[in-house]
Amino acid sequence: MSAKDRLKRLSASNPILEHFMFQFYRLRNGHKVATEIDRRAQLDLFDLTSLAAPLNYGPEERVIDNNLYGYASHLKKFSGLENDLKAYMEHGLFLGGIIHPDQYHWHFPRFITMSGHRLDLLQEQFPEKETIAVGPYIHYAQSILTAAEQKALKKDLGKTLLVYPFHSMKNVKAGFKEQDLIRHINEVARDFDTVLISLFYLDAYRAETVAAYKAEGFKVITAGHRYDRNFVARQRTHIELADLTMSNGMGTQTGFCVYLNKPHYIFKQQIQQEAKNPQELKRFKAGGSGGSVKEKVAAERAYFSDLFSELRSDISPSQWQNTGEFWGFDQVKSKAYLREYFLRDKALLK
Repeated sequence: MSAKDRLKRLSASNPILEHFMFQFYRLRNGHKVATEIDRRAQLDLFDLTSLAAPLNYGPEERVIDNNLYGYASHLKKFSGLENDLKAYMEHGLFLGGIIHPDQYHWHFPRFITMSGHRLDLLQEQFPEKETIAVGPYIHYAQSILTAAEQKALKKDLGKTLLVYPFHSMKNVKAGFKEQDLIRHINEVARDFDTVLISLFYLDAYRAETVAAYKAEGFKVITAGHRYDRNFVARQRTHIELADLTMSNGMGTQTGFCVYLNKPHYIFKQQIQQEAKNPQELKRFKAGGSGGSVKEKVAAERAYFSDLFSELRSDISPSQWQNTGEFWGFDQVKSKAYLREYFLRDKALLK
């Protein structure tokens, strides 16, 4: 385990140290980060450089991972909540029964996840804690554009294909044959007016990657930096503008697209994940899971790649049902339910 991970987990398991670290970063960066996020909310959706630019850690939530992608922020906004959730909110879809190592260390008594089957797994692994399933996190975000702005943009874009290339992680680059993907995008997009390429902010930094897509006449976009609380709102906007969505590997966005009634297609490609240096490779592997879990993750990825391997203009009943089970389509909660749930225990609000 790296020194960074040891410090993070020591802080997570020690309420006093955790609260001190939260207050330190909030006081140092909180106001500046919030102001910058508000500024970026006014930017053009196609201002790739500004939206992908670095953003400091200025937490809104005490659990570090709750500050990723805006999931917790928009859940609270939807519910009319202002207090810290004081729960570990899983930051996406975890396959194969993976438990993020940090989940074993956070001292808060709750988990927030998407699906019922994930809820069952967490309750089995952590019987001393509560878990609530809330369905696809994108449900709780609204488009970053007004209805009029979105209608006008859609008119300009026309029939739109939205593509999610498999993305990199911090210090771990996703590698695949980019030109093979581009050729296939052009085949799929023959009857489309616009192709939107949604790059994760780390990949949006790579000038050669952006140039390769722009050379084909594609419009390159990003949902923003992972600390931008409007990430999920921007992502919802992109999906709502699309007529068909596509990727070369499943991800959390797969279920979000289906939930928002946008057909999804997966072009099967071999993906390589390359660490930046030997130290990061060691950290990346250490953060992974054992053999049986890895096999299950691979099997579930392959299952969804097969499920969405047919290029179609609708969502099949099988696609809807099976995606719904993993992303918790039946677990979406009302504003009243969430407010009652998170406000019922006054002790958690101190």
